[in-house]
Amino acid sequence: MINVILADHERIFRIGMAAALAAEDEIRIVGQPTTHDQLMRGIDNFRPHVLVLSSAFLGPIDEIRQSCKRQRTAVLLLQDYGTKSFPDMPADFEGVIWRSADQRTVVECIRHMARGGRMVRLTPDKEQEIIPESIGVRVRQRMTEQELTIVSCVVRGFKNREIAIRLGTTEQAVKNSLRRIFDKTGVYGRLELALFVLHHRALAGTSAANPRESRFSSMASPQRHWNASRSPSIN
Repeated sequence: MINVILADHERIFRIGMAAALAAEDEIRIVGQPTTHDQLMRGIDNFRPHVLVLSSAFLGPIDEIRQSCKRQRTAVLLLQDYGTKSFPDMPADFEGVIWRSADQRTVVECIRHMARGGRMVRLTPDKEQEIIPESIGVRVRQRMTEQELTIVSCVVRGFKNREIAIRLGTTEQAVKNSLRRIFDKTGVYGRLELALFVLHHRALAGTSAANPRESRFSSMASPQRHWNASRSPSIN
């Protein structure tokens, strides 16, 4: 199993990348920090194989690099839009890639680095766009019909009690299913799950999809900040 920390400030990118990684059976996301302190705790506590790092964290980069070296964590740097090029980056990091790289390329880079391989810098003209729906298809194929129904209910704004009544089951059973769904999609809450579904069209072509009953606008569950003991929001 390849343990990965995804450290990025851009929420939509982070959700999409987390979903792409969660679709891979051999990759597990162990943290999604958004601050330097959270990142350092995550590296020390989880000892990830690969750290996917936004160049926005480059301020305290020496401390990050030293911590990763102690834990034998490979660093894949996401060079943000508009940032200058750093000629010495390939020597400092196992991988450097532009943020515009498609998700499949990032996944393959993570696999390569986890095996101890080193990468050359990937420039924008070598990158291609990935079809967002492909991630949704892969995640959808890993879900049961009941899980797809629960996802549909969450997107439409139903609470756990309402979902349980519709499925003829208990609230606890719904919560247990949501935990499995979050693991399969790489999200940490109901709102992120809804954003994932809308972005990747994860319900397209299934019996669970019903646009006439969409109540996405009624969802107001706040996103919780990441920390070492963070638990997904399933209520």
